[in-house]
Amino acid sequence: FQANDFFNNANGVAQPSLQRRNYGGSFLGPVVKDKLFFAAFYEQFDENTEQPITREVPLASLGQGIVRYRATAAGAGTCAPTFANGVASLNVAQINSCYIGVNGVTPGVNTAALAVLAGAASRYVANDTTVGDGLNTSGFRFNAKTPVRNKVATLRLDWKAGSTQDVFARYQYQSDKSSRVSRFPDTLAPNDWVHPMGVAAGHTWTINNNMVNKFTYGMTRDAFTLGGDSTQNFVSFRFIYQPFSFARSLSRVTPVHNFVDDFTWVKGNHTISTGANLRLVSNSRTSFGSSYDTASTNPSFYNCSGDVVVFDDATCSTAIFPNIASGGTTDLRDALTAVIGRFSQYGAALQYGKSGSLQAVGTGVSRKFKTEEFEAYAQDSWRMLNNLTVNYGLRWSTGTPVYEANGLQVKPTTSLSEFFDRRAAGAFSGTPYNGLLTVDLAGKANNKPGYYEQDWNNFAPSVAVAWSPNFKGRFLKALFGGDNTSTIRAGFRMTYDRIGSALAVAFDLNSTLGYSSTSSISANTYDLNAFQGPLFTAIGQNYRVLPGITAGPTLRFPLQTAADEDQRIEQSLDDNLTTPYNYNYNLSYGREIWKGLSFEASYVGRMAKSLLVIRDTAHFNNLRDPASGQDFYGVMDTLLNFRDSNASITSIPNIAWFNKFVPGLAGVYSVCGANVTLTATQAAYRRVARSSVNNSGACIGGRNTNDYTFVQLLWDDGLGFGNNIFIHPQYATFAAYSTLGNSWYNAFQFSLRKRFQQGLSFDINYTYSHSIDTASGNEASGGITGVNIQNPLRLDANRGNSDFDVRHLVNANYIYELPFGKGKKFLNGPGRAMDAIFGGWTLTGIVRLNSGLPTQEPFDDSRWATNWNVQANAVRIREIYSSPTKNGAGGIPNLFGDPTAAHQSYRNARPGEAGDRNLLRDPGFASFDAGLYKSVSIRENSKVTFRLEVFNVANHQSLTGVSNMGVALDPNLKTPSSSFGRLTAIQGAPRVVQFAVRYDF
Repeated sequence: FQANDFFNNANGVAQPSLQRRNYGGSFLGPVVKDKLFFAAFYEQFDENTEQPITREVPLASLGQGIVRYRATAAGAGTCAPTFANGVASLNVAQINSCYIGVNGVTPGVNTAALAVLAGAASRYVANDTTVGDGLNTSGFRFNAKTPVRNKVATLRLDWKAGSTQDVFARYQYQSDKSSRVSRFPDTLAPNDWVHPMGVAAGHTWTINNNMVNKFTYGMTRDAFTLGGDSTQNFVSFRFIYQPFSFARSLSRVTPVHNFVDDFTWVKGNHTISTGANLRLVSNSRTSFGSSYDTASTNPSFYNCSGDVVVFDDATCSTAIFPNIASGGTTDLRDALTAVIGRFSQYGAALQYGKSGSLQAVGTGVSRKFKTEEFEAYAQDSWRMLNNLTVNYGLRWSTGTPVYEANGLQVKPTTSLSEFFDRRAAGAFSGTPYNGLLTVDLAGKANNKPGYYEQDWNNFAPSVAVAWSPNFKGRFLKALFGGDNTSTIRAGFRMTYDRIGSALAVAFDLNSTLGYSSTSSISANTYDLNAFQGPLFTAIGQNYRVLPGITAGPTLRFPLQTAADEDQRIEQSLDDNLTTPYNYNYNLSYGREIWKGLSFEASYVGRMAKSLLVIRDTAHFNNLRDPASGQDFYGVMDTLLNFRDSNASITSIPNIAWFNKFVPGLAGVYSVCGANVTLTATQAAYRRVARSSVNNSGACIGGRNTNDYTFVQLLWDDGLGFGNNIFIHPQYATFAAYSTLGNSWYNAFQFSLRKRFQQGLSFDINYTYSHSIDTASGNEASGGITGVNIQNPLRLDANRGNSDFDVRHLVNANYIYELPFGKGKKFLNGPGRAMDAIFGGWTLTGIVRLNSGLPTQEPFDDSRWATNWNVQANAVRIREIYSSPTKNGAGGIPNLFGDPTAAHQSYRNARPGEAGDRNLLRDPGFASFDAGLYKSVSIRENSKVTFRLEVFNVANHQSLTGVSNMGVALDPNLKTPSSSFGRLTAIQGAPRVVQFAVRYDF
């Protein structure tokens, strides 16, 4: 079936296709009459699908070394490009000549890089203009095959061992194989093999008429293998071309043994239950995700905040390419970085064995984590009156901190909460804290403390009430109904989350502390002057011989990362973790309003505390001057207010903070071609001030540097106060899971239901809700390489709508026996043949409507205002909301009715700000699935069922996948690119029709 019209390709690429097949069968019956029974089931699902994929690829001109950029006019001199129709073109000779005279060093165009780019351009001829800059890169669209082969088999035995004894046993095995999309049609497609297994056995003992005990053992073994597409070191010409996805292989086996016993005792009006649950969890995995080294020709890693179009390292201000048009710098620097072909970013992923010896590149990393969890509960269901029941109980749980069974476990010796608090306190007092972190062996296998302490006080009470009023008075009977036709329910429950297993695995997969280590260069290491990066030579080259890579042959604990101010990005766990907990409460009223027709209205609430969030414990200092009370965020806000008003540099008054912390900034600077003596405050303003007044061209003379964490890096050392006033000498980012998050959920729910009568039943539900949280994430959501708290010094600044917040949700389902055929209203007696054709059909359907989920907000592109590792969202300066249209620029759907007005409604984030969070929404979602089926008896014990099912009957396409939401400097003063806010994907799936025949005998 075809996808929707919005995604039809006008360039001859075939549309995606879909084929599905279901197979299945069952075999069941008695082994010993009335004693032993068996059942066997098998099901298979095959799907052949193709998914449209568009990759950015270099154009043939770039493979020849020709770099194009948007310009305002032709240039002059030895490196002047050719110019036509607003586009300047540089050839190899011109590019090389542009850098001559800079310390006598010429970077030159790398022929090895050109060979790779030219090869890509010839193999993947551009056919899609929705990606790329259209000058040096474009899109290559193809259909990637993504077949699915799923199988599952189940066997069950039931044994009645006596009048009071029942035993069962069950075994299930599943094998699901699927392919992910390949990078290109001629590259390997990563594949997934999921093969879980489950075993369960249980014994139920009816002790007497009032007592029953049930014991169950279960073993669920989750297992999967993810196949990669490359066994070579990672390489990327960033923003231009990447030859493989570089997906790495990963296998994991996680058996969970459950021992559960429940005892129920009925005594009078009380039903008392007690029970316990013991879980033994292990998690064994082998990963190649950190077994290979990486390198990239990354324009963002060059000095001067990622600038290769300037060469003055002292000021980062002298452009060597003429007449670059507004917005053209990014396209130029990306293409130049690729053809120059030098690595500006690279690192080695170092893996060590238990003995401490360095393993070879490509060696898999194996770990085995374990934990033991225990729960116990007691509860009572007390029927106080015939129409009033109260349930109350208490649950207690605990779990051992997850540990690595073979002792391959380390953690910081200093509590990261204590480390963060010391840094925050030091910054507040004006005295930066830069105590060093050390990691050492940890965990049960090493007879040392674990990742965090065991929580023993997780007691969770619950209480619930159900009351069916039975009023006799007219008013109350009319309001609540009589004869128990209405029900009022209320409840409260406290619950504790289970944390640990996925938490430890996420840390182990992503952390490079301890047995996993890295050696990499930091941002701003290289330029195209005296400090040129190493050359790309070939895909798969050895990076461990490159400058700056240190690969120690052995490990010795404890370990301490060098305090060499290398701006490292690292991950760990906070050992001050506590168990997250939730308060759940609800109140509902339900009533039968007609025969078989009832409604229910409910309030449902939830408040959660101590939720897992990821914060940067080495967050850059918001340094405060105790004497004046001024801090970095505040004084920078003042300077940026001056910037917005285009104030001249020499007009800026003194601010005490700069005189105290960076007095060395004061001096003589070039401002609009003249040497001017500036105060420390004025020099600081010069760094962020505009170079000129937009539109008028009047000179201000500023540096226009608005990557504020880069500004902190520039001011960090040797400017009169001391070293490392902002940045910790070991780590620029030290991300850690911490239990600091909160969430709130409130909902009104309404349901209208009709019991199955006269061939019809239906269920209609509406929910109006709002979910707010500090951050939307969980321990199973993946790695901790980033942070989801932009500014850990201001937790409330991150509070906003949850990522999964849906305000309005309507769903409905129905079953309707069509009134045709024998015993029905129509065609009641047409004969057997006609009844076989028209009679006995049943219509079913499911409807879902919901308002849109939060979508991507505009975010700062190529600047990091608050956190070194994660970009902040932009901040709206006027009211703007998503207003999706199917007729955006070029007829392509867009999140905004007026993308230019939307773009100009934002400003860049300022230091300390996280930016807007989850204020924009995707279009709402709507779907209607329907089915039609009937069963025909063949003989006494057999029948054939025909079933037709249609998913997304109307083939309605609710859009999503907003693209290109990065905003450049001063978005409120600029026109966005044509792709800003484009909607590029659909929610759900296109229409699918399937037909099935089932034979039961």
